[in-house]
Amino acid sequence: MAALHGQQNTFYIPSSVEQEISKYMFLSLPMEACGVVLGEAAAGGIRISRFQPIRNVAPDPLHHFLLDDAEWIRCVFNEPQLIGLFHSHPRTAPVPSTEDLRNLPMFAGLLQAYLIGSPELTPETQPQMMLNGYQIHTGNERSSEPEPNAAYSLHPVQLRVT
Repeated sequence: MAALHGQQNTFYIPSSVEQEISKYMFLSLPMEACGVVLGEAAAGGIRISRFQPIRNVAPDPLHHFLLDDAEWIRCVFNEPQLIGLFHSHPRTAPVPSTEDLRNLPMFAGLLQAYLIGSPELTPETQPQMMLNGYQIHTGNERSSEPEPNAAYSLHPVQLRVT
């Protein structure tokens, strides 16, 4: 999986999975929601096939997320199609925060996709989720293996709901 870092340009997500993520995010409000996405890298993109919620155990879940260790470890070892992470920003836009980038090295070497959702709460419409996708890049894209102290970054990608 590590060799594919930096080579994808579109994330494809079935509408049923997008709706499942949205429902979980709204049920978690006002706290941040988090979980993992499963799928596979394919020519020209990443195909997401499933969402697995993970309990947020952050001391301040209204403003931060921290994946439950036991659930995260279970996913890492039992889900061969683990491809990305999802979390929500309940009060801000779905773009990486300074804290998101600071915490990225904790799991970036294992993942390729990073999804952030935010509620779009306008009085004129039904509540909807704004969802953005980001490709995880390592500081040294020429290496096929993740480096233990590599710098990671997030690059926006096109997200297509199918």
